[in-house]
Amino acid sequence: MIRERINKRAGLIAKLEEFQKIDLNALGEAEPIPLTKEIILKGVLKCCRRDFESVFWRHKASGKVNQHAPNVKIRQMYFYICKKLVHSSFKETGKVTNGGKLYQVYDHSNVIHAVRAHENLIEFYKAEKKFSDSVIQYLRL
Repeated sequence: MIRERINKRAGLIAKLEEFQKIDLNALGEAEPIPLTKEIILKGVLKCCRRDFESVFWRHKASGKVNQHAPNVKIRQMYFYICKKLVHSSFKETGKVTNGGKLYQVYDHSNVIHAVRAHENLIEFYKAEKKFSDSVIQYLRL
């Protein structure tokens, strides 16, 4: 009889402890999702209101990359943010994937040039810095 009461009380205590656990997701204090290059790419494209194909389009016959100025700035911003938030190598940053599939490979020198060009852009133009910072804030939410 005493053993039954002890077991029943232990069961009730276990249920009470389960109810008292706080759901961190409900409070907004869950662990942040680690940033990957794919998440950064989706965030940059969403903030710039562009699709993947228009920004990373490459001519099939000649292999020339889309050099339309807004698309170049978006690629530069993507490489800059990847370098700043993911801390991967330039060679690894140059591998652009879409949906888990390797889409394009940029040389490390192209990535270095893009990062430096974007750093110069945000240094001299306040609007570009503000937009770049807003994209970074969007990604960190």
